[in-house]
Amino acid sequence: MKILAIETSCDETAIAIVEAKGGVKTPSFHILSNIVASQVKLHAKFGGVVPNLAKREHQRNLVPVLLQALEVAGLTNNKLPASQAKRGEHITSLHSILERESELFTHSEKHILNLKPPAIDAIAVTVGPGLAPALWVGVNFAKALAFLWRKPIIPVNHMEGHIASVLLREERRNLKHEIRNPKQIKKLENQNFKFPAMALLVSGGHTELVFMKNLGDKKIIGETLDDAAGEAFDKVARLLGLSYPGGPAISAEAKKETKMTDKKLKIILPRPMIHTKDYNFSFSGLKTAALYLVEKLKKEKVSVVKMRPIIAKEFQNAVVDVLAAKTIRAAKAYKVKTVILGGGVAANTLLRERLGDEIKNNFPAPRYLLPDTAFTGDNAAMIAAAAYLFGKKKIGKSADVDANLR
Repeated sequence: MKILAIETSCDETAIAIVEAKGGVKTPSFHILSNIVASQVKLHAKFGGVVPNLAKREHQRNLVPVLLQALEVAGLTNNKLPASQAKRGEHITSLHSILERESELFTHSEKHILNLKPPAIDAIAVTVGPGLAPALWVGVNFAKALAFLWRKPIIPVNHMEGHIASVLLREERRNLKHEIRNPKQIKKLENQNFKFPAMALLVSGGHTELVFMKNLGDKKIIGETLDDAAGEAFDKVARLLGLSYPGGPAISAEAKKETKMTDKKLKIILPRPMIHTKDYNFSFSGLKTAALYLVEKLKKEKVSVVKMRPIIAKEFQNAVVDVLAAKTIRAAKAYKVKTVILGGGVAANTLLRERLGDEIKNNFPAPRYLLPDTAFTGDNAAMIAAAAYLFGKKKIGKSADVDANLR
């Protein structure tokens, strides 16, 4: 089954074409293309993603990203012959579908309208959770392609994409500009879930623990009550004068602590809710504690820049301590056979290693699945994989697809 997947839930415009086979019990994925156009530089000056700017950039990026995805996958087709060219009612219908995305309609009419339909079986698209203006661009573009190419649509939950990402493996190649892995070809990987499983999904917008009896039976047993872990990283990075996104910036700054000569400088930040009996999280208090600490240092005329590596390391340790402790406690309580780590924060080296160590120390025969770092951020390959694993029963017509699914 060849799936063309579209991901626009936040600030990454992503399209992938993935060949999936083996069924849900023994799935394997061959990534024919996985193109991601990043908006990080655009949003960095704001310290976070601006929804309307993200929507504008998705409109500008989707058509060129699609054309590149088709080319890399070897599915580039010539235009339809003049006798079969779509006109009149097709243009009217296309305009109706993309009436809220006028710039995307213009690009689609010029470059997509009269392309021969590629050899794919379905179109998958992220329908949520995410930023509503950004999601709608991707959903409506999927509807337009489904109309033009007469293909069914599979709506995909973004968080299911992060779960599915652990089954993907990448051949690393040189990056080009802001598009990640424009020519990556994925070999098959014989890896799968053993149930029951516990998934820790950590990103800029979500922090949650998901218990999975099987692929079709899962529930959120714990989630953040305020800030997501990735959001806390971004806010504390900004507080410390570090770059956006905050996760990589804080991680890099924390590494500098080992080179500091003054070992008397110590800081202790709280580990919010680490000992509570439930599986929920809270990071707003940790963020506030970091704010008060910085204000205190300024009042005492202590250099925040000098202390920055120590603060970054302690903040990162605090977040990882809480995430690992809650995950292990939940995994024990639910007697799982697999622990899954997914989401943008899953790229954090300390979290990957700490959780792995805790799993080895607490489980006799652990199965720890985590994604290649190339698939921790938002990408469309994981959406295609999730469509195959979770979404085939949801397959339907474009009219049935809506955005902002919880």
